[in-house]
Amino acid sequence: LSTQRFTIQDTTITLDVPIDEGAIPNLTLQVDLNGSAPRTGDQGEELPGAAPRPAYATGQLTLDVPPQQRTLAVAVEPAQPELEPGGETVLKVNVKDAAGRPVSGAEVTVVVVDEAILALSNYQSPDPLSAFYTQRPSGVSSIYARDSILLANPQAMRESAQNASDKSLAMPAATMAPAAAPMALSGSREMADAAGQSAQQPDIRVRTDVQVTVKLPDNLTRYRVMVVAVDPGGKQFGESDANLVARLPLMVRPSAPRFLNFGDTFELPVVLQNQTDQPMTVDVVVRGTNLLLTGDQGLRVSVPARDRVEVRFPSAAQMAGTARLQIAAVSGAAADAATVELPVYTPATTEAFATYGVIDSGAVAQPVAAPDAVFPQYGGLEITTSSTALQALTDAVLYLQSYPYECSEQLSSRILAISALRDVLTAFQAKDLPSPEVLEATVARDIARLQGMQNDDGGFPYWQRGRESIPFNTIHAAYALYEAGAKGFTVSQDMQQRALEYLRQIESHYPSWYGQHTRQVLSAYALFVRNLSGDHDPQKALKLLNDNGLENLPMEAIGWLWPVLREDPGTGAQVEAIRRFVNNHTVETAGAANFTTGYDEQSYLLLSSDRRTDAILLDALIGDSPQSDLIPKVVNGLLAHRTRGRWGSTQENVFVLLALDRYFNTFESQTPDFVARIWLGNTYAGSQQFSGRSTDRAQTDIPMSYLVDPSLGGGGTQDLVLSKDGTGRLYYRLGLTYAPSDLALKPLDMGFVVTRVYEAVDDPADVSQD
Repeated sequence: LSTQRFTIQDTTITLDVPIDEGAIPNLTLQVDLNGSAPRTGDQGEELPGAAPRPAYATGQLTLDVPPQQRTLAVAVEPAQPELEPGGETVLKVNVKDAAGRPVSGAEVTVVVVDEAILALSNYQSPDPLSAFYTQRPSGVSSIYARDSILLANPQAMRESAQNASDKSLAMPAATMAPAAAPMALSGSREMADAAGQSAQQPDIRVRTDVQVTVKLPDNLTRYRVMVVAVDPGGKQFGESDANLVARLPLMVRPSAPRFLNFGDTFELPVVLQNQTDQPMTVDVVVRGTNLLLTGDQGLRVSVPARDRVEVRFPSAAQMAGTARLQIAAVSGAAADAATVELPVYTPATTEAFATYGVIDSGAVAQPVAAPDAVFPQYGGLEITTSSTALQALTDAVLYLQSYPYECSEQLSSRILAISALRDVLTAFQAKDLPSPEVLEATVARDIARLQGMQNDDGGFPYWQRGRESIPFNTIHAAYALYEAGAKGFTVSQDMQQRALEYLRQIESHYPSWYGQHTRQVLSAYALFVRNLSGDHDPQKALKLLNDNGLENLPMEAIGWLWPVLREDPGTGAQVEAIRRFVNNHTVETAGAANFTTGYDEQSYLLLSSDRRTDAILLDALIGDSPQSDLIPKVVNGLLAHRTRGRWGSTQENVFVLLALDRYFNTFESQTPDFVARIWLGNTYAGSQQFSGRSTDRAQTDIPMSYLVDPSLGGGGTQDLVLSKDGTGRLYYRLGLTYAPSDLALKPLDMGFVVTRVYEAVDDPADVSQD
């Protein structure tokens, strides 16, 4: 902006810096001094006879210049600060400059916002002065070369002075540089350029009325009026706030709870507010849906001037859903009303029971007893029917098909799953699954990769031929090769036979550190795969059972030995013992079942899991006892343990899919084409037709009011009859849900009692010691 030169004769000097309007909002001041100083030695002493050395100094400060001359005084005043909702008023806006003179032609922007909206973000009206007059940088960079001056040795300078006292001393140019001229300060014009560009932009049209008419919406709230003003020259700014309140002479403010539970009783508080200077006699009424008003629906109260009164309406939730309330108040010409919606959740205490079953032909009758002391508005009987126990299995197959790692176990699992599920997925026309050609190409590729991994001993390592053969991986690969061959895929007979030979000598391939549990499971799995491949060896299976004892064998080993022993006529007693042992180790609920099992520290070698054990035993149970009512429950239990449509590992997925493939071929080989009909007592409740393969389920609901009301045919015990007419299998679930009207429930008897005994201690320190 300006440069001035000066000379300091004494130790200080005072500089005058002119400040005008152009200096707003700040100035950057920089002072550069150039001079000389005596030369000094290493100890700081002055060197006699030495030429003076150049010296310089610089300093800078920022001087704030507040935009006081650019500040407009803005005042906004509503003609009526309090209005009824939907009312109109005029906002009077007054604009003056810093000297108190009215500003003619000022441009004004007026914004009216609900204060509740602004409160959400703690919004404050912006100050336009801080936006237009922000601190500006100096835009000046100074570069000094003084630090680059080279100094000669002072001792050499003295010697040269003595030797050449009669002539001038000639020093190198680098050390005798004259004092530099005052620095030329270059200032950036970025701020000015930006201001010029802004001036070239088209003006934004803003309302210029000094009286603004405002019409409020139909809300009871407070509004903030925000006004921003600018002078015609675009250099002076100001802002101001005011408030508008939308209110009625008489206002109704209900304070309902956020939610209700079915069966709740409560008092609905309603505040009546008198906004006038005279007392009021107010009539207030309330009505609602899905809500029972247990007291007076209307009241008359007196509300003092500029005061409020609370009234309460006893109420009760009728049924789950949404409760709606309307509250109205009137006093002469003054009136107000409000509407409230609140959710009503299911009862705080509910009970539910269910039973499951299947119908291959004919009909079944299930007695249904109506529960006592329940809310008739909640719950009821649910009948769910379907034509298959197999829910969508696509996700499990896709998980194996797209699994990113391809060791011998994972390749074998993919071969097993795709081969085994080919019939099921084709029958149900599973969506999102790759085409049959893609799946068949995947199996062929995986078989070729397995063949490239096989070692000379017939076994399979984890990743690469030549590495140690792993017993479990080899058995699993042999199983995959058998299943692929059985489903029509091309499998090398030499590869298959070498793998079977490894299985025949499986015990000789166990490392010495394998524990008994691991050896039992591997031997049983090898016998199972050999048996499938036509290499029957029931005597070896019997020896494994007798040597270890049934109770000492892992459950998955029993599941693999079971089909091997079943094919030998001489092992009937052992097979019967296995049936009894498995049934005794079943955990059964109304709709699901699973088998108890145990693990040891080497279970990781076998990739064991609960779901895989359930699937192995389900497969054996279907082959041995297809009439068992445990079978559909185990299927339900397996399906219930899926996450995102699949099970937790490649092993779980493949063995569950293999078991479900056997289930499908055993029980659902016929394409469903039947009609399911339902009766409750003598009343026909509904029907559902199933035609073709589908995983859809149908549900029929019978309300609790029908079950317990004698006038509707309810009460007591009635037979629920389900029949199936046609081919296929009918699966059903009968569920009863209700809410006891008496919340003082007896403890649930689960067959055991837990008792705690508390003893008082004199010294609290004894507690920590115990």
